[in-house]
Amino acid sequence: MTRRPLGDATTQEILDALLIILEDPELQEMARPHLESGADAPTGLFAALDEFAELMGDDEDFQSRVADLRGIAARISAWIRGLAAGPGIPAEGTWIIVAEDLTPLETSQFGDSVVGVITELGGPTSHTAIICRALGIPALVSATGAMTLEQGSSILVDPEGNRAVVGGELSSATTAISFIAQADAPLITVRANIGGLADAEKAAETAARGVGLFRTEVLYLSSSTMPSVDEQATLYTDVLKAAPAGKIIIRTIDAGSDKPVPFLSIPREDNPALGVRGFRLTAEHLDFQRSQLTAIAQAIDATGRDVGVMAPMVSTVSEVREFAALCDEAGITQVGIMIETPAIVPVMADLEGLLSFVSIGTNDLSQYLFAADRMHPHLGALNDPWQPGLLRTVAAIAESARALTIPVGVCGESAANPLLSIVFAGLGIDSVSVAPSAVDAVSTALRAVDSATATEAAKRALAASTPNDAEAAVRALFA
Repeated sequence: MTRRPLGDATTQEILDALLIILEDPELQEMARPHLESGADAPTGLFAALDEFAELMGDDEDFQSRVADLRGIAARISAWIRGLAAGPGIPAEGTWIIVAEDLTPLETSQFGDSVVGVITELGGPTSHTAIICRALGIPALVSATGAMTLEQGSSILVDPEGNRAVVGGELSSATTAISFIAQADAPLITVRANIGGLADAEKAAETAARGVGLFRTEVLYLSSSTMPSVDEQATLYTDVLKAAPAGKIIIRTIDAGSDKPVPFLSIPREDNPALGVRGFRLTAEHLDFQRSQLTAIAQAIDATGRDVGVMAPMVSTVSEVREFAALCDEAGITQVGIMIETPAIVPVMADLEGLLSFVSIGTNDLSQYLFAADRMHPHLGALNDPWQPGLLRTVAAIAESARALTIPVGVCGESAANPLLSIVFAGLGIDSVSVAPSAVDAVSTALRAVDSATATEAAKRALAASTPNDAEAAVRALFA
């Protein structure tokens, strides 16, 4: 796997969001009494974070967010005092990092000497897993007993086999499936996920046929004031010009108290995953929603690109109608939604005539389907993309989309797994969208199979009752 630079957009988005929380005026107010009593800035910040943790109570999800913030605070404290924060990792040699869990800042600092990561906590959509994938580092998360591994041990990190073997040799590693392209084009369309101009330029160097998810919130994470329509239109125009040839799917802003955008002034919530986020922001920020859609429409006119626009976090038919009306008002003709909440799935038949396409966000769909926060360090297994409950839900969505005669894509992290991309094709998904670094591998896999093989892979996955059985059954098809 190719190592990506440390400044990749995925890592930057996570760190920017955490830094914005650290700069939150409420957190600063919590630190003020400690500063006034004589504490220095780092001490005041840690004291405020301690109070913040107490306010969160026993909620392990929020406590894990506080742990991420403490990691950043420790680094800030060290920089101010001229000290080294956290364990020193030699720049030379080869090292496997073993930890209970890692903060985004710790993971983002890994250099070429880090060849593997093992954590006791976390899951496939945790910050550690996401950043390691972006950096091209093999990672094994939610590994029971990881902390019993001894310093100096030789360990085989075998993500393909979902295991770590003390003293293991490379010769015993699980053999990765080698796909050999047979067709000129993949069985279904492969697009790229991007967050801005740099990602669009990277995606244009791959086999991606367009963009399946343009995360527009990345453009606003550092904006203290709402940008004008012209400023937004310029940003969108630059990205559309740089993006790979093919259809481009833009997602309107997906922000909330866990992914704050400064000028929206979103209050902190006890449970942001179930709070005011995504399209729900429209109620309080209609002017911005209108300005964003207007700017996107202007960028479409300026570039002539084939663009669809979708809303995130939509749960009801009324919300779909409201978004469609806003798009019509802005002059946007290709309207879609992200399918992330289970509530929208059984009412898809009622969306006839309202939508041009739908896209499945498997990350959020998993956490809502299983009532398991995808960032929760102890619930990684429930967010396994091979979970039969998730795959059968995806199958139901694909069937409903066919009845509506509209295309359906998958743009969640799960599509980056070549085996799963084949399963999705067999389930009737029309396109998948993945990080630029995964485009070529997924495209090759989908060029190596025909429709009958994909259908059989999907049939095997749907018949399984556990995620391990589902993956094993599909893997056996290509053994």
